[in-house]
Formats: sequence, structure tokens, C-alpha cells
Amino acid sequence: MNDATANHFDRSAANWDAAPQRAELANAVGEAIMQLVRPTREMDVLDYGCGTGLVGVFLLPHVRSVVGADSSPAMLQVLDDKIRANGLRHIRTEKLDLERDPVHDSRYHLIVSSMVTHHVADVDSLLAAFRRMLHPGGFLAIADLDVEPGLFHSPEAVESVHHHGFDRGRLKERLLCAGFTDAKDTTAHVIRKPGANGGIREFPVFLIVGQRENPL
Repeated sequence: MNDATANHFDRSAANWDAAPQRAELANAVGEAIMQLVRPTREMDVLDYGCGTGLVGVFLLPHVRSVVGADSSPAMLQVLDDKIRANGLRHIRTEKLDLERDPVHDSRYHLIVSSMVTHHVADVDSLLAAFRRMLHPGGFLAIADLDVEPGLFHSPEAVESVHHHGFDRGRLKERLLCAGFTDAKDTTAHVIRKPGANGGIREFPVFLIVGQRENPL
């Protein structure tokens, strides 16, 4: 991710979990993953763009291990503190930016990435990296916004945004082109924010799941 994105999340890290709607979103995404993927205790999981680890910690009781990876050291520090304070086992953090860092040799059974893709300039390269990091037959679960008119993010956050949401059909096609099969989607959550004239704007969040094809 670019420096503007990392700096934004570094500045936001200390108070990130103070907003209850973030835990609400993470829990909804986690529940949707439970329904579409059905994780097992034999799965090693990468939570890419993990932030403070809300989705990864949700999944932790249902899988073998979780690696929380992020480009923001401040976000990872919050997650490290959470791991120590709660005595969490089988979860660790890793500083990783797949737009800049090489794809390493670790392999996972499930990669999850929630509200991250709209911050990524080259989505197709990210999908290719994810595929390489999955075991054959492994799952990729991406949660993000449906297409929106650029009203979701605050002015201070907008410089870190490359896409104002995604068309689900087109994103599923990109997964298929990247070597995933059986791409399916669901609405995981709807974020509600104050709009103009005292109204409420609704921003649906999808979960798209694809499976890395098995070798013949």
C-alpha cells in the first residue's frame, strides 16, 4: 500500500476498536465466512490487512492458526497487545505489504481480507499473490463495499482510497481469471452512516469467496 494509506492507519490505530461499528462489521464478516467457507480446526489462516485483528480473532477458535498481516506497524502493535492481554494462542502478527513485498513461501488454507481491497491500486496483482499463498483447494474470502459514489470515507481517509467499492460480478470474474473457482457472494453487512439533511446512507458490504483450483 502507499505511504498515505499506511500513515492513515498508523494514526487511527490507537482508537480503532473504540468504534463499536467496527466490531459489528468484523463479526458480521466472520459469520459470513463461517457460512460460506465453513472453516475447520485443520486450517491455517492469513488475515491480510488485519488492522487490529478483529476478523482474525473472531475466526481463531474455529481454525488451527491465524497470522494477522498488515502494512501498519501501529495496527500490528495493537493486535500484539491484544494477544498478550488476552493470552491468545496460535495467533501472531507479521508486517506484510503485498504491493511492495515479495510473496513468501508460507501457505494457507484460507486467506481473508476485509475492507482492504479498495485501498489497493493493482487488485489483479494482489489476487495473484493470494493464489500463490494458498494451498491447492484453499479459500479466499474478500469483504468490501459495493460500488458507492465516493461518500463512504471521511476527507482525511480518502487519499488512501483507490476504488469506491466494487461491482460484485466483475470482481468475481477477476477471481476466475486469477485461478479461482466457484466464486460466490453474499451481503455480509450494511454500514449505516449519517447522510445529507439528517438522513441515513446505507453502504452494503459483500463477502466474495473463491477457491484455488486443485491441480489435475
